[in-house]
Amino acid sequence: MLDRILEDQRSRLAPNQKLDDFFNYFTASTALQDLDLDIDEIRDGIVDGSHDCGVDGIWVLVDDRYVSADVDRHKTLRAGKIELVILQAKTSSGFQETAFEKLHYHLPILLDMDRNVSELAESTNAKLLDRTGRFLHILEALASSFPDVFVRVVYASRSAEPPHPNVRAKGNRLERDLAKIASGTKCRVEYLGAAELRELSARGATVVSELVFMDTPMSTSLGEGYVCLARLDEYYRFITSPNGALRLELFESNVRDYAGRTAVNTAIGETLGSNHKDDFWWFNNGVTIVAEEVRIAGKKIVMKDPQIVNGLQTSHEIYNYFQGAGQHHNRSVLVRIMVPPASGRARDGIIRATNSQTQLPPGALRATEQIQKDIEESLQRDGYYYERRANYYKNLGFPLEQVVSMSRLAREFTSFVVGEPHVSLKFSENLLLDDSHYYRVFSTDHDLDLYRIVLDVHVRIGEFLTSYMEDRALLGDTAENWRYHLAYMASFTLTRLRRPTQRDLLNIKIEHLSDGLLESMMSLLEREYKASLRGNRTQGIDKVARSSDFTRRVRQATIATRRFQINR
Repeated sequence: MLDRILEDQRSRLAPNQKLDDFFNYFTASTALQDLDLDIDEIRDGIVDGSHDCGVDGIWVLVDDRYVSADVDRHKTLRAGKIELVILQAKTSSGFQETAFEKLHYHLPILLDMDRNVSELAESTNAKLLDRTGRFLHILEALASSFPDVFVRVVYASRSAEPPHPNVRAKGNRLERDLAKIASGTKCRVEYLGAAELRELSARGATVVSELVFMDTPMSTSLGEGYVCLARLDEYYRFITSPNGALRLELFESNVRDYAGRTAVNTAIGETLGSNHKDDFWWFNNGVTIVAEEVRIAGKKIVMKDPQIVNGLQTSHEIYNYFQGAGQHHNRSVLVRIMVPPASGRARDGIIRATNSQTQLPPGALRATEQIQKDIEESLQRDGYYYERRANYYKNLGFPLEQVVSMSRLAREFTSFVVGEPHVSLKFSENLLLDDSHYYRVFSTDHDLDLYRIVLDVHVRIGEFLTSYMEDRALLGDTAENWRYHLAYMASFTLTRLRRPTQRDLLNIKIEHLSDGLLESMMSLLEREYKASLRGNRTQGIDKVARSSDFTRRVRQATIATRRFQINR
């Protein structure tokens, strides 16, 4: 049954991926579904490949929020929890002791604060080294917050049988060793066999939710809307998943930027924790929810695709209060529920108006801009699904390569059109979508077809690299260091021009990006990487790829190559 589910999802979501590669994504998205990570975040954590030390995926989270390359933005938080999730995914039909033996040998070294990075770089792929480095960096930076530290090791396989006692014994030993990473660290090893994976994948994300109210809701005469009081513990159940995690999917555009212990949030927490004779809603503005459809069923409001668009801080504080064994004491929170017209304009207006004073992830409020709507509509005609709102098309089950996030489009446009592949690699999502860079990518002056061409070029390069890596190892083991520079080189080789304009790029033909041309470009790029590393081997391929000097070097080498016939 699991094999049928795997093949069905692979053929639908990633038909060009091998089963082993798709199994990594499938198990990661299944095991981490309650954390509401988007496609880019799941992929960002997959480190499978040569020199992966037995680790197929690794994710770092602070208070259930994914730590991306922009680690510094998490330093200011008064963190309550740091979590490290490690994935070992094997398509074998049984759990094996060797899986834990490799992890037991490598993880204590990789997660040692005093590790020798230069020495490890010789036998560890760059991506794994970077992701473990994120965890250590966060652990050190947030030490003064005394957060709870959790390590979760997920061992997934197609096994129809539970793990043998010998396997569990080695898993228990790994738990004990990883619990020594930092004082108070708790480690848990999970075994996901065929039955568990099938059950979790079938559960999926909840799209219909229920909220129990106290008294009959007051409805509005203009449009469809309701105002009601919900007891605090019932609202807590509404925003919490079965395993006790905060349901981040309820917050529009994956809002994760809880402000922490600000004065306002401290006051909310104090109101929750004291003076039980006064009702909570007397001192709080409550929450606003928009939904596609609402039905009253007894003492419940049933909502289809609910999104909490105002009340993020209140929701987090209620969640934290009950996580700390708080009691409702018959107190309630004010809840407003609206069903905007299907056109989406009123919904976008509500989202923008009610969130304008809340810190949001980069690009979240840009979802309502006309250029973003135009890009979504234009790309959909070309077979791409542009996620103005994160995870919308992912949850509908569209193929992974066809689902395009705002940050992915910004990176790929920056390398191919703007001509700065080092920026694509170096910039965090915050900087990519900051005003200073955002308008270089998303502008009404750009022809909408240019965005489709950008994606076509990167998809073609991605397919080539997948095939190329089947029997040849990439220098540095990380494809991302190659794909953005290859796209930059393609702007010259496909137009045969040294300074192609956007009009020139619009006239290229993807079929001209043949395997032969790409292999020539790969050879040139590999030569330039090796030449740069000879000059300063200590900096490593990651630093080379992210330098503007290397971009200039690649440009000069490309236009000087006679067989590319690049004209003045």
